[in-house]
Amino acid sequence: MNRAIVQRAFGGEPLDVLELVEKEKPKASAGHVVVKLTARSIIPYDFVCIRQADLECFRDQQPVTGIDGCGIVDEVGEGVTKYKIGDRVIPILLWKYLYGKGQGSWQDYIEVAEDDIIPCPETIPDEVAAQLLMTECALYGSFMDLEIPQGEWFLQTAANSNFGRQIIQLAKHRGIKTINIVRRDNVIEALKALGADEVINFTKEDVISKVKEITGGKGVYAAHDAIAGTLSKSVAACVRDGGTLFMVSELSGTDFMLNTMDLHRHLVIDYWDIATVFLADRRDKVIAEVVQLLKRNVITPLIRKKYHLIGFKEALKEAEMSGKSGRILLVG
Repeated sequence: MNRAIVQRAFGGEPLDVLELVEKEKPKASAGHVVVKLTARSIIPYDFVCIRQADLECFRDQQPVTGIDGCGIVDEVGEGVTKYKIGDRVIPILLWKYLYGKGQGSWQDYIEVAEDDIIPCPETIPDEVAAQLLMTECALYGSFMDLEIPQGEWFLQTAANSNFGRQIIQLAKHRGIKTINIVRRDNVIEALKALGADEVINFTKEDVISKVKEITGGKGVYAAHDAIAGTLSKSVAACVRDGGTLFMVSELSGTDFMLNTMDLHRHLVIDYWDIATVFLADRRDKVIAEVVQLLKRNVITPLIRKKYHLIGFKEALKEAEMSGKSGRILLVG
């Protein structure tokens, strides 16, 4: 059988709407493989997806949740030539499977097309492979797409997240200075130890005036905002004329606040789409570069705790616990 965490209702809290059930194990059709998932990452965007109330296409399906994960090939369909049983792989699930079919990673087995999986490098353990696409590849792609010159300033919100912490390390490696927005003082020293140049607690300090002070009135070259809501207005105001602001998530909800004067300053404001990382002419290059950064410990994922599927409710509570850093994983 195939254990799966399904979503029974939409627009509610994860602990209320998710349930572990047993489903029939999928079979590998032509051109497809069945992957036995061994580790799954719980990322902030999982909670965004679960809490959405507008997924009408899944009302009768009770979709399986989860975006990121890794596993081994359990069955190979007719015509598959790239993979064999036992190969470690990482499935790409976000659009075609999670949104398109209601099939996410929080289950034992999943059927995916041969072209929708990538081989898992031998040097990458399951704990890292389970978050490689939606964290490491995402942070690398979104940061590199800003094309920030050496010595310039970059600003990010949610800096103490697993995503934000590795951005700090990547920026330091590339000679780019960072201003990091957090909500608690007790994470400041840890982020500076990672290489953060400046850390601002937005609950205590005026972000805009502080950034102006740090940058000598110029503002930052570019920024990431993972929060949205009212904080976006302050983030946009910190970006210099003609600079770029990428929305990389919406942890406070999908509303976004902006001062119209920032449009007059010709800011480039866009939602960075992770799909750009997996375009045919870019995917292999990004993954190879990210693997090298991991291998050399330039970026270091922080793993906090692992839970088995049956303990998913405790895992979800732990993942949303404030004041803690590191990724929560569902294993087994």
